Amino acid sequence: MEISDKLRHYRKQKNLTQKELADKLHLSRKTISGWENGRGYPDIKSIAQLSDIFGVSTDDLLKDNNLLEHYDEQNKQSLRARKIVKVTYYLNFIFILAFYGYIFGLLNDDNSITLLILFGNMILFFANYSDWNRFKQKKQLLGMIIAFILLIFLNAGIIPTNNEFFQLIKGSDQAEDLGVFTGEVIIIILLSICVTLAICFYPRSIKRERDSNNTEN
Repeated sequence: MEISDKLRHYRKQKNLTQKELADKLHLSRKTISGWENGRGYPDIKSIAQLSDIFGVSTDDLLKDNNLLEHYDEQNKQSLRARKIVKVTYYLNFIFILAFYGYIFGLLNDDNSITLLILFGNMILFFANYSDWNRFKQKKQLLGMIIAFILLIFLNAGIIPTNNEFFQLIKGSDQAEDLGVFTGEVIIIILLSICVTLAICFYPRSIKRERDSNNTEN
């Protein structure tokens, strides 16, 4: 019997409507309907809750090849996402150092390429990042906001935006100067986000790997 049929069978056996079951799981009735019609699968946490509600074993609910394949695919996607997050996190450091090198005149290549790569790398990181629950803690969220604000002021002091602003007021070609000023504001914001990423978004999977290695040693 497939998981969809089992859920429908056990729910009716307990004389529960889809809405009542959804309320017990703190989910929507539409989610329960999707499970029972094979349009989706409950996650492991929901399986454990359903096991308690129906009074059956989790093994009984999990005896479905389609469900196991679904979990296997989810696990592969999760591992792939964690690898991408790990790689892009470290690349973020390299690109930040390179860009600051351009700002301080240590590197002389075209920094627009590095800026584009930095932006693309940041997008790839956030597209695969999943540990957003850490910022439900007020301390973590407040720390991230404070770090970002401080970095905005720091980068505004490093990048000569103020000089461009005064040139904009005095200059004859205000449209060109406005473009330069706007570009530098964007650079300040982007660089501040990337440094905040490096400080506040350290992947916990990396920490767990290091703790595991230290325990083995």
